[in-house]
Amino acid sequence: MKKYLVIAQTAFKAQIVYRFDVGMTALATLWKLLFAWILWGAIFEGRQSVSGFSFQTMLAYYLVVSFLSSMDLSSGVSFELSNRIRGGTFSKFMVLPASPQLQFLAQSLGSSAYYALFALLAALGCALLFRIRAGFSAGPAEILCALCLAILGLIFMVSYHYCIGLLTFKFQEISFFLHMQGNLIAFATGAMLPLTLLPKPVLDLLSALPFPHVGYLPAMLLTGQAGLVEGLKGFVVLLLWTAGLMAANRLLYERLRVQYDGVGI
Repeated sequence: MKKYLVIAQTAFKAQIVYRFDVGMTALATLWKLLFAWILWGAIFEGRQSVSGFSFQTMLAYYLVVSFLSSMDLSSGVSFELSNRIRGGTFSKFMVLPASPQLQFLAQSLGSSAYYALFALLAALGCALLFRIRAGFSAGPAEILCALCLAILGLIFMVSYHYCIGLLTFKFQEISFFLHMQGNLIAFATGAMLPLTLLPKPVLDLLSALPFPHVGYLPAMLLTGQAGLVEGLKGFVVLLLWTAGLMAANRLLYERLRVQYDGVGI
């Protein structure tokens, strides 16, 4: 376990080199919230609430999902893994005495921790700028549940993108799928709009999937739009998906790695 902690620490320190990227990622929270303020300001014109949301609560929701999306660097895992497999440089992960999946997980979480520091500062600045402190009404239990969901959500998203990257062993070119699935995930995690605005049958179907519990549910908990029981159910669903996906990734890697003919193999 210590070696993975060292990998995470190294990835954390390495992000210092990419200060411009870190700064732009933090500012993305401001742009997304400004867009939400303009869009929902027009929708709330003459209205007190929309689907149980007040204007302040809606802004608080977008602030939370923007912060969580700023921390999520998991998409880089699928791109790096795909490029390494196609370029023949994945060999080093096959000879090191460590699990490639856990290496990429530690690397991504270490980088996310660094980005989270600046994303948090940007989120606090936005909360003051748009005066949306009243939009948060969660109790201590709901806050703790949302935090656990956010951390588990990061682990799931890394595992998901690791699985997508592994498909390069079988299908050499997956760039189109990598770009296409980004918008679908943004929708399913509630980054585009609160999923509670969808018809109930659609929302019930999505709730059985892991993605809404990555961003949508933590935001709903923190804004008081979801209760602790709903949060705990979401945590169990996300935990089962994460454990199952990590186990499936291990089997998939063992089966597909024999098709690899990279450098030194």
